[in-house]
Amino acid sequence: MKYGMIGGFVKLAFAKTSFDYLEKAIPDLDMTSYKKRVQKEYRAIVERTPSVGSMKDNMFVMTMYAGAFLIALYKEADGRMDGETLKGLVRAAAYCPLMVKAKQGKSAFTEKEIENRTRQAAWSRAHIEEYPMNWFYYFETVPGKEEYYITHKQCGICKLTRQEQYEEITKYLCMMDYYTFEMQGAVLDRTKTLGCGDDECNFHLMSKARAAEIGFAQSPDAK
Repeated sequence: MKYGMIGGFVKLAFAKTSFDYLEKAIPDLDMTSYKKRVQKEYRAIVERTPSVGSMKDNMFVMTMYAGAFLIALYKEADGRMDGETLKGLVRAAAYCPLMVKAKQGKSAFTEKEIENRTRQAAWSRAHIEEYPMNWFYYFETVPGKEEYYITHKQCGICKLTRQEQYEEITKYLCMMDYYTFEMQGAVLDRTKTLGCGDDECNFHLMSKARAAEIGFAQSPDAK
């Protein structure tokens, strides 16, 4: 991938919130040195990662860059970041001001959103050989309802953590899905996750009104 404008934007979006969080969570971290190392490693991860296509075709391009930044934050912490700290970091990054501005108040169930997801899911399957680091997934709506299913058979973030030899953190990065959909007024239930070693990610998304209509209660096996 090219660092370019997208790489710079993702750094701008996540850096301050992430560093502020980690400065409190890991007080013995030399933040001046750490910030420089993270930026260098983030750029290196981006530049050694094969392209997953353009943002026009693939809504997960930005996700790939975000994953690279989070991996760099973890890697350059030199073993000081445990699972609970990483969970907190992912949540903090998800709710950073630019992410909130981009997502909050924008429904995940608009006609445009549905059309976009339908088209891009088909594109992911048709171009997986061209972009092997990409996601490979299916998208299915519930006709007439604010409800749909996304089934990922391959995940770009799983491939990225494998490339960087940090597969153990994938399950924590996957938690960002809950936060980003929540900002778009969606309820997510997921009992299988590739990042946890399952054979697929079985997203079930519904609006809050639809969840109330069907008496939704989150599965105790949600992950």
